[in-house]
Amino acid sequence: MVNDLNLMKEYAEYNRDTSGICDGLRSKIPTLVGSTYLINGKKDTVKEAMLFKWFGQVYKHMTGVKHKYLDNQPNHNYVFKKHETKPVTGTLSKPDGVVYYGSYLKKDFGSVHMIIEAKVKEYANGPSGEALGQMADYAQLVWQNQPTRVFVPVLFLHNFYVDLVVFARCGYRYTRLGSYISNTDDDEDIDPDVLETIRRIWFFLIQPPEKFGHFVCVSTGSKFLRFEGDTNNTTVRFSEEASNDRVDIVGRFEGEIPISRRTAYLLTVKYRGRKAVLKLAWTPVERQPEGALYDILKREKIDCIPEIYRSGVVVNDFLGYRLEYIIMEHCGEPLNTFFAKYGQNATKEDFLYSCASNVIRNVCACLLQAARAGVHHRDVSAGNITIHDGKVFLIDWGFGKVALTTLNGRTKELVNSAWNIDLDKITQYEDARDGVTGTVLFMGIRVLMGLSGRSVFDDFESVLYVVLVSLSHIGSSKPATELSEMGKVCHRNQAIWKYGCMTDSDDYPTYFGVFRCSKSLRQLLDALHKMLFLQNDVLIGGKLLKCKVDERKDYKEDLIQILGEDLYGVCYPDSTLDASDAEGSSVSLKRKSESTGTTGADSNKEFKVSKKQGSQENVDPNVYNS
Repeated sequence: MVNDLNLMKEYAEYNRDTSGICDGLRSKIPTLVGSTYLINGKKDTVKEAMLFKWFGQVYKHMTGVKHKYLDNQPNHNYVFKKHETKPVTGTLSKPDGVVYYGSYLKKDFGSVHMIIEAKVKEYANGPSGEALGQMADYAQLVWQNQPTRVFVPVLFLHNFYVDLVVFARCGYRYTRLGSYISNTDDDEDIDPDVLETIRRIWFFLIQPPEKFGHFVCVSTGSKFLRFEGDTNNTTVRFSEEASNDRVDIVGRFEGEIPISRRTAYLLTVKYRGRKAVLKLAWTPVERQPEGALYDILKREKIDCIPEIYRSGVVVNDFLGYRLEYIIMEHCGEPLNTFFAKYGQNATKEDFLYSCASNVIRNVCACLLQAARAGVHHRDVSAGNITIHDGKVFLIDWGFGKVALTTLNGRTKELVNSAWNIDLDKITQYEDARDGVTGTVLFMGIRVLMGLSGRSVFDDFESVLYVVLVSLSHIGSSKPATELSEMGKVCHRNQAIWKYGCMTDSDDYPTYFGVFRCSKSLRQLLDALHKMLFLQNDVLIGGKLLKCKVDERKDYKEDLIQILGEDLYGVCYPDSTLDASDAEGSSVSLKRKSESTGTTGADSNKEFKVSKKQGSQENVDPNVYNS
């Protein structure tokens, strides 16, 4: 375990400088005799309380021992508290004990150094699933409240053994530290082993947080982080004082942090006088950092991307995971929050319809620019599209994928060098494991079916679902019932459900809880629907369910209708706007069931979506250009 935790040097120094520090405990070591403990000549029933009582004696004794190793280490004040009967502050959780950072006034899961858990049963082959689950629950609460965590340690006492269990992004690792009490009446043979185990326990308990559990020293309770160094070699320091280039890590966004695998902390911060967001993200080392994708997007001048003030790698590789940081401009509210906030206000409907149109045009343009530059998003959701002061952003590119066939060669070289990565190897890894990514409610049909070969159309499809779900908040406190039920069925059934909805070209919005919108927005939705689900006015849903290669085409006339002429010109700067020379130009801009209506003047007039709705306007492509 010391190898995994990069503590080999410290452990060697500790062993050299702490000989004999446990000798004072020799006469106090309990002995397991059958089903009872023998303590100071008295028998007691085997129970968790006895295991824990002995740990308390060990902790008390060791905190009073002075030795050379401690003299050479920074002074970190830790406090041990029992919680067998009293929950940790702010929760209902009752681990047997917790070692806290002593300088923190509030002793809760935000100030935990190490968790102590005891079981009477012996686990010869490591903790059972039940025991692991209980410890994992405690560890998750630590992850949830400590964004600077690298791993969460749990000291597991069971029968006469003690294990160190470490919960990291890769899952968990455990190692047996040794015998914790004697299991024989012959103290002479067992005591040295027990004393050595106690010495190992104490080594891990006294390690400073920046070496044992965190990427920075947190024991002082400081609140401000400063990032220094290069992109691929960042040093982080804590400070008690604010300054222009330091960020406050107190204001974390709400969000569930999983016990393992990739995750991200988002914190609202101030950076150089501006409101910003700090993102601390754990990703597998085989995949590219999100910051590298933002680097590509910035170099290729892609629209709707937040400004990145600073980014880099904090932890290059801890048990197969990388920790990176990104400080970016604050991008406002997620689309779902935005529509839920204003959807009940009848005076805001036209405004929200305009916002929805703006989202479709700008996000589709962003996705198209990014794809042509060699990056696919692959996780478009209502939480990853934001609005701030009328501007639309597409954020959270962490699941993005690079397409080397379209990525500029010079850009690849610069990004590889800056981030110390190899995009060729990363892309090979991604190609071999091109699994399902995204948010289930907004995944496209092909993605839900597990078909590989993702394209920009899969992201376009997600945009359609995002806008429809967001619109369902207008006049309703929550989206349609069908949507809430979607998360309870398998991906394949959800794909079939969406396929069924999209075959109804007239009423598909109603299946998402949308029963009215402006005429201009409806035409924009229909244009996107047509490009995604029709070819020559014939539905292609069956192909989406089974074809490994996405056969949808980005016909010029469709894109002009969706993006508008200005945004189309941004995406295709070398192209003319004469639709007659577009590939597939014979495809009608109107459906067979549509007739030509009025133009521009009353394009925001509401109408009710129904199968009888036949007449619609010709869309004015310049209405919602940014």
